Amino acid sequence: MTTLDTQRTLGDGDYIQWYRVKRVLGRGGFGITYLATDTNLDHHVAIKEYRPGAAVIRAADNSLQPANSESTHDYHKGLQRFLREARTLVKFRHPNIVRVMAVFEANNTAYLVMEYEEGQQFKQFVKGNNGIAEAELTTLILKVVDGLDQVHQHGFIHRDIKPVNLIIRRDGSPVLLDFGSARPAGIDLADNNHTSFVSAGYTPLEQYQEGAGLAVGPWTDIYALGGTLYYAISGQSPVSPVSRLAALVKKSPDPLRPAVEVGAGHYSKQFLRAIDWALGFKIEDRPQSLLQWRTALDECVQLSAHGAIVEKSPSGGVRPELENTPQRASRLLVDKSLQRRSTLDPRVGTRRRSVAGLFSLVLAGAAIAGSSIWVYSAFKEKREVQQLLLRASEAVESTAVFESAVPLYQQILKVQPENQQALQKLREIATRARGSVEASLDAGRLQQATWELRQLRSLDLEAATDLQSRLQLARQKISDDASLAAVERFLRAGKLGDAEAELDRRRAQIFNPDSVAVLETAIRDAREAAARRAEKQAESDRKNQLNRELVAAASARQRQRRSQYAEYLIKAEKSLLEHDLTAAREWLNNAISLQISDHELADIETRVVAAENFQREPLSRYEIRYAAGRFNSLKRAVETKNLQAIGGLTDGSPSRLEFFRILFDRYARLKGNVIEVEPMLDPKRVTATLRIEELDLPNGDIVYPSPSYRDTKLSLLRTQRGWSKIQW
Repeated sequence: MTTLDTQRTLGDGDYIQWYRVKRVLGRGGFGITYLATDTNLDHHVAIKEYRPGAAVIRAADNSLQPANSESTHDYHKGLQRFLREARTLVKFRHPNIVRVMAVFEANNTAYLVMEYEEGQQFKQFVKGNNGIAEAELTTLILKVVDGLDQVHQHGFIHRDIKPVNLIIRRDGSPVLLDFGSARPAGIDLADNNHTSFVSAGYTPLEQYQEGAGLAVGPWTDIYALGGTLYYAISGQSPVSPVSRLAALVKKSPDPLRPAVEVGAGHYSKQFLRAIDWALGFKIEDRPQSLLQWRTALDECVQLSAHGAIVEKSPSGGVRPELENTPQRASRLLVDKSLQRRSTLDPRVGTRRRSVAGLFSLVLAGAAIAGSSIWVYSAFKEKREVQQLLLRASEAVESTAVFESAVPLYQQILKVQPENQQALQKLREIATRARGSVEASLDAGRLQQATWELRQLRSLDLEAATDLQSRLQLARQKISDDASLAAVERFLRAGKLGDAEAELDRRRAQIFNPDSVAVLETAIRDAREAAARRAEKQAESDRKNQLNRELVAAASARQRQRRSQYAEYLIKAEKSLLEHDLTAAREWLNNAISLQISDHELADIETRVVAAENFQREPLSRYEIRYAAGRFNSLKRAVETKNLQAIGGLTDGSPSRLEFFRILFDRYARLKGNVIEVEPMLDPKRVTATLRIEELDLPNGDIVYPSPSYRDTKLSLLRTQRGWSKIQW
């Protein structure tokens, strides 16, 4: 027998096709993610198994089955949706979203194969760094926004963004994980075919309120990204939207403390306002697209590039005495240089820490003296610049140009603004970046161009501005083409009203006015042609309708006659069975009057005539004696107290049988007689009366029954088929 288990997962050593399972990485509302080894290519992958919570059980052969027959339909419907949406996710390619490599069916379920990303969860990254500077936070989140925007452009929403689903790789770049909860945008979660997932603090209200008509969209993921940044600046998850809704119902203040208060003094107002915008309680209070929100974050990047950066202390607080001062800049430069070098180069040890300690003493002396000028020895400056140049060169060779090399060259220029080597390298990087953006624009890779343009903006603002115009024109053309295609689809389908509505909706978005004029003419011509066709069709429809009505009326009359005919025959048949020959003859004559002849009518007529002939014949003496004999047999069964015989002779009336059972229990003997035996006609039968004359008590006393229950009327019906049982 197959054993079933509602909790068991796949274990170490289990195989799914050629993937060998190692361990469970995580569980979600409808799936389990495993770390597995691809035995063909010998590398690790993450595999998500479709398993919708308690709705399924696992058999001994590792297959999944719905828990009950009621959940079978929902399970298979959800499985097909999982497969369809997974095949779309496979198409996504971006360095900052986890790559979906394959999807397949096995074990009566489906599996989503993703790259296994090694690194540190964003939640641990925040804790391990005791707070993160604004510039670094903005850079990280913008990379995630770029990747997520590609998902949104394909019409999908992630729906489960939170600190534990964001990994910081070893090279410092972020990657967004777990697209197993992704669903098409614009759906209302009241639809039972879609599952709702919530992560306290990071899930907006529309994912909680199933049945409220709230659709998920880009604003849903933006809320989760805002919550992730809120955690980064405060070390705490945002307040749940359920608590915020309860406060709103009670007309109490919003329990979510705004980011502009939580991060005041630690981060710029522009950055904090962008977080609060993303955490808007209502959908309309949030950015409606990642492009809107990215614009606000881009402003923060530009402010950071001009020095408007605030530093985080090791405890997560701010060091006001170092804000926007040379001491602050130098300390950041040395601390970050030594920290990053020490993580990459094990040879950096006590000597590096000595340099940091010596430098801290220099800064302390300068602060005590009240000087705002950073005192740094020329010898040590040259040495640190050489170290930074070496690290930057290594970063360029490792292709980590914008993640590591550019920040290092920029740090060098903060120390030595005229350093020609750093300036030349940055010019070279800017030239390559500009060429890469132009190539992406020429090839129509706008998403890639947007990402590359953001990198270029930090090096060459003028070139980036020029290319931004080209990017905007390309986006406008794509938008125009999409708008025109949408209207033309309705035209080809003959949906003129939808075509006009779509044109009106998109008119303001279409850049080329000539295209609008062409579409308006096409819609007008199509509408006139449709009117002519409709007029001809209406005339044809009127004629066809008249013919249909005439045919329908004739058919209705025929059906009515047939219905009456069948009803008369049924009633005649029923009257025959009830031996009511008068009624049977009446219904038969009604059927004959409709002048519909068939074998059924002939059969019933033959039976009625035979029954009438039989009815007119009187009962013979033999038949009367036979009936009297049956009545006397019943009398003997009563006198002998034989209930079984009484039941066999009569129609088995429960009340009469119970009556005699009581008499048999109460009296020792009964004496009866059959009287008034008479033949009858219409229907043909013999009637009689069974009289109980004496009842003997067990003590020998005799009781004479009262007239109210001493006599029982009997009847024995004679039909063409024979005699019936005695009827009481």
